Amino acid sequence: MRTSLVMERLERVPVSITLTPALSMLALITDALSGRARGAPESWRRLVRSTAAAQDDMVVRSLAWPGFSVLPDVVLPGDFTQDLDVPSQVAMLHEAPPDTLLAELEVITRGTPPVHWREAVDDPKRWLHGYADLVEETWTALCPLWTRMRPLLDREVERVAVATARRSLDVVLDDLHGGCSFRDGTFSFPDFEPERFTIGSRGLVLMPMLAGPDALIARLDSPDAVWIGYPLPGLAGALADAVPDAAPTPRQDMLAVVMGEVRARILAGLDRPLTMGTLARRVQYAPSVVTYHCDRLESAGLIARRRDGREIHVQRTGRGSALVELFSA
Repeated sequence: MRTSLVMERLERVPVSITLTPALSMLALITDALSGRARGAPESWRRLVRSTAAAQDDMVVRSLAWPGFSVLPDVVLPGDFTQDLDVPSQVAMLHEAPPDTLLAELEVITRGTPPVHWREAVDDPKRWLHGYADLVEETWTALCPLWTRMRPLLDREVERVAVATARRSLDVVLDDLHGGCSFRDGTFSFPDFEPERFTIGSRGLVLMPMLAGPDALIARLDSPDAVWIGYPLPGLAGALADAVPDAAPTPRQDMLAVVMGEVRARILAGLDRPLTMGTLARRVQYAPSVVTYHCDRLESAGLIARRRDGREIHVQRTGRGSALVELFSA
């Protein structure tokens, strides 16, 4: 089951990127406290769990109940078209009228809230203040990580800007995380409750998160712009044994900035057709790694593979060659 967002004329969609740490806190809270781990380093999850130990159990249950994805808009970033710091988000939660939460739950659950949200319905003010406290305490624990990863976040802002300017945003969207794809003008991802949306004249806001590789948070029904929170690319490589004080990876060439180092090396290395084995040796990655990334490059129409006896030959397509030439200019 997949939710889809139709963007047939991607080059005309207004695109922006914002850095909103409160969204990362939400992703890490649900990762650490729910039964659906999304791949965050265990050291981060321990920090969140130690923070949540003193928090309101009602709030924790509502967010961490396995098998559900009910998230009222009040827990999401307010003005997601610009950077929003955590203190501002916390203040918004404290100031939000309790009836706002009730109205949103009424719409989302069609008047029948699941059992883990019923306490919040009975005492919405307590829930809002409890969640605000949970976000604030989690931020206190993980703020140093955000600060250390800021160069990597800034690099992601540049990557999206370059891809947008070079009309290669489809490559970025096709690889926001392992379950996402962009095919024939449609962005899609796995969802418990699949829906279909069309972007129309709205803008697209991308929001990189410090989160596990399987984390994805999106709102596609906003009237002005749709936004997608996704795992920050390169985060795993910037961490040493999942300790949040490692230095970010160095700047790579512009093709690598847009599509990642491994795929950039594969695409650039295919200046002539090669067997998969020869390609793996040329780019100096394990064959299994090369196969995985070739699968994604082929899906994006950048390479083609054919079998000849026991060998698989791979070569760039015209589109792939044009992309390499574009970023080599």
